[in-house]
Amino acid sequence: MQKEKLLSRLYNGNLCPIAKEVVHGSEYQKCLYEVAELEKQLNELLDTEGKEKLQDFVTAQGKLSYINAEERFTQGFRMGAKLILEIMNEDDGELKSLKK
Repeated sequence: MQKEKLLSRLYNGNLCPIAKEVVHGSEYQKCLYEVAELEKQLNELLDTEGKEKLQDFVTAQGKLSYINAEERFTQGFRMGAKLILEIMNEDDGELKSLKK
């Protein structure tokens, strides 16, 4: 059976670069739990207006994180493509042909 090509998988929606399973016991999971627990504790301390402001803050922070992650992904992808182009460039100035 032939392996589906990467571009085909991406086009057909079978590849999602940002999807990642949270590994049980990982640092990420621990941090995620800590953030959720702190948000819950803050909500318990706040009145209705404070809860609304906290939710607005969490939403804005999430948007900022999403934008940042997208930018880092794009930068990394572009750098990888530039590396491939540089590797494929035969005339990189390092080695000169001995042909006369």
